[in-house]
Amino acid sequence: MAKQSFDPRATLVRLEEQHRVLKEQIAHLERRAILTPSEQAETADLKKRKLATKDAISAIKTRDLN
Repeated sequence: MAKQSFDPRATLVRLEEQHRVLKEQIAHLERRAILTPSEQAETADLKKRKLATKDAISAIKTRDLN
């Protein structure tokens, strides 16, 4: 079994793209005047995922790129 190497720069690019997509999805939902309960739950979930992605980006920048 081949061992995969961790490329922090590639991971960082992927996470930054994911963060951008999540931000756009949140903005799209928040442009609506009224959100249904399921849309409110989706927005909350997207915000949690966006924050987790931001934390992962920060960790890579701190740990692997210094």
